[in-house]
Amino acid sequence: MTYREIITSLTPYQISCLFFFKIRHNFNMRFSWLMPYLDLSMKNFLLCLFRYIFTLGYRISSPSKTNNQQSPEPQSLKSPHNSFFIVAHPDDIELFMGREARHQILEQPENKKIFIVLSAGDANRKNRKKIFREITWWKAREQAHTLAISYWNKNRNLAHESEITVNHRKMTKITLGASIILYNFRLTDADKTTSLNDLIHQNSQEIYDLAHHQAYRKQDIQTSLLELIEYENIGAQSAAFYIMDESYDRNPGDHKDHKATSEIFKEIYTQISVQDKSLHGYLTYFIQEKVINLEGEDKHVSFETWRIIADELERNGYKRNDDPHHMQWVGKEYKSYEIKTLD
Repeated sequence: MTYREIITSLTPYQISCLFFFKIRHNFNMRFSWLMPYLDLSMKNFLLCLFRYIFTLGYRISSPSKTNNQQSPEPQSLKSPHNSFFIVAHPDDIELFMGREARHQILEQPENKKIFIVLSAGDANRKNRKKIFREITWWKAREQAHTLAISYWNKNRNLAHESEITVNHRKMTKITLGASIILYNFRLTDADKTTSLNDLIHQNSQEIYDLAHHQAYRKQDIQTSLLELIEYENIGAQSAAFYIMDESYDRNPGDHKDHKATSEIFKEIYTQISVQDKSLHGYLTYFIQEKVINLEGEDKHVSFETWRIIADELERNGYKRNDDPHHMQWVGKEYKSYEIKTLD
């Protein structure tokens, strides 16, 4: 491949990064005498300033594809059957149960698909964001989550974001048309003082959301979940619930907050009033040891979904996550159990 072909194959962001590293190299060479007099924070500031300048054009010309609208929210369906996907982090659905969700979106447009994410996925970064970034890393993850689900829906509907009140607390709701609904609790993730897992084991009494710093006890989370589920199930005859397998015997090595999320939900499962309901568990981290089992279009969409997520992180100035660590789960989907009732 020629030098010209290499350059023309690069994305605008990659080209801007090349300029950034060139400028960085020239700066280090020309002002090497100055470096001993600059502390680390000043060096990092200058490097961030150069990066901001040379990626500004790319970020301005590449607006987010979520297109959150302030127009009236689409009228929600009163569907005979609803599906609820309840997970801990914004990308858990895409990684571990994406095929199931996508096929329901495409094949069951008359039924509602409700995606509920408990944590913001901030990994203890909270509201901190890198210098010159417009949004935080966790917000970029959330936008990537919305983009992925919109992609499964063939981008047929604009995302409508609104703030609602559930159990006396503010919460973010995103709709994609009338049948796809996303609820984001935005609870802190991997915080040093509290977590979903700590709530389960009573090592802490409360956890907070990042958007409004509202306190939730475990019971508050469960009450909020029940309120959402009962509201969405008005008029429904049946409902299916998709969660991450909470058993370390079947699903060894899983994230503690994956397990905690499923346990929090399973404790209220029998209280859900819809009569015909089913519960479906999926393997998570453990599938890194398993072979890629998706084929054809399902396999292609799995990899494309993760590229879209990585692109959105990069567009907002954060590291892509299509790295070997994450890619060991892409292209796979393993259901571990399906039950109708709980004792």
